[in-house]
Amino acid sequence: MIRAFQPAHVVNKIPYGANAEVGKYVQTKDAKIYYEVYGSGQPVLLLHGGLFGSIMEYADLIDKLKPNYQVIAMSTRGHGKSEIGTEPLTLHQRANDALAVINAVTKDSVIVIGFSDGGYSAYNFGVLYPERVKKMIVIGAGELRPGFREFMFTAKQAIEMDKPFWEQQLKLMPEPNRLEYVFSQVSKCYSQATVSKDLLSKIKCPVMVIAGDKDGGNPVERVVSAARYISNHQISIIPNTGHGCHNDNFAAFWESTAPFLGLPKNSYLPLTSEILEPFQVSYSIKRIENQPVIQVIKDPLIKPIDEPTFVKIKGINFKDGEIEVKVLSKLLPTAPDFARGFIGIAFRINEDNSKFESIYIRPTNGRANQQIRRNHAIQYFSYPDFKFDRLRKESPEVYESYADMGLNEWITMKIIVKGSEAKLYLNNNKEPSLIVTDLKHGSTTLGSIGLWVEIGTEGYFKDLKITHH
Repeated sequence: MIRAFQPAHVVNKIPYGANAEVGKYVQTKDAKIYYEVYGSGQPVLLLHGGLFGSIMEYADLIDKLKPNYQVIAMSTRGHGKSEIGTEPLTLHQRANDALAVINAVTKDSVIVIGFSDGGYSAYNFGVLYPERVKKMIVIGAGELRPGFREFMFTAKQAIEMDKPFWEQQLKLMPEPNRLEYVFSQVSKCYSQATVSKDLLSKIKCPVMVIAGDKDGGNPVERVVSAARYISNHQISIIPNTGHGCHNDNFAAFWESTAPFLGLPKNSYLPLTSEILEPFQVSYSIKRIENQPVIQVIKDPLIKPIDEPTFVKIKGINFKDGEIEVKVLSKLLPTAPDFARGFIGIAFRINEDNSKFESIYIRPTNGRANQQIRRNHAIQYFSYPDFKFDRLRKESPEVYESYADMGLNEWITMKIIVKGSEAKLYLNNNKEPSLIVTDLKHGSTTLGSIGLWVEIGTEGYFKDLKITHH
């Protein structure tokens, strides 16, 4: 699955908008509306853009939200797997569609996030159903009056602009023969729509209005004007981005929206299968002392050591901050003699898992009867060029250290990363057990986080907490 005008380097691993595992329908007055639900917690409704819009345009945002929220992503009528219906398309009607989807999922009030067409639907929803919305984020939806824009776009023109996207969408549509009708309805709706002070001043919930400073369709001036009619508003302008600013610079978009959403600085991530991506390992969700934990075991076919053998956390782009997790290590019955219960954290993992930093522990060394083994209880390495054997040979004792630890016990690992420095703290000690001052991939790299194990380890992880600085 792809979004409209998707850059070639972007790879979508979850088929948002056509996910048979979670997709459902709700029947409205004249159309079946398709939606998907991810995660748990405070519900968040996502309303995508019009015509070129799809649930997939929110892929990065869904990945970010679902560890902490219940994400409800719907396909607007006439888009994706939703029917267009028989009645004329209006913004009032779209708000009613949104309510039908919300009611099918939850009785709670929701956070609404809408882009462009979805933003205008959000404005209307906030006025029509104020008791069902806690707050809103509206992207690229400014003041609108008849004559402000010409809405004369045709399906033929759209297909010529992005043929792969439309070939995909036509296969999803329940009525692909009505695509031109969809375009005519959207054009008619927006040629007649008015979104101005009379509507916007009635919105009482907190609203963050976001725009790209190079948005040609909804100029910043109109977006700011719309925001100022809303009594409880915030404004965020993202530089050097266009209409789809949330995809042009997702990192900047997230930095604006996360505080508005009220995300805690220290976020415990529920380790559910939706956010876990194994690479050269197997994993399963177990229960220890009536608490869910993640069991991770390295693929026995992977013979080299200090490899990318981890469960990667989706939706994380970590540079500086704190990573904390509780780990417990056991030896497998098939563990070789040199197995030490290797378990730890990989961080700043790039997209294809070909580069990352890691700090891990060897629990059996912590109480060994040989001092040299005790001195090797903790290890830093950098993949692919600086594995433990090279570091031990070229810089003895610099990237290893001692700490008391053992098998079959929970050990709290906390890594604080700042620039090219990383410090490991064990079991809430005030002083670090290992200090690395020259992370081999430098101070500016960023990437995901992984729950790492090595050969012979039956590893367990729980209570993962990530703090971004």
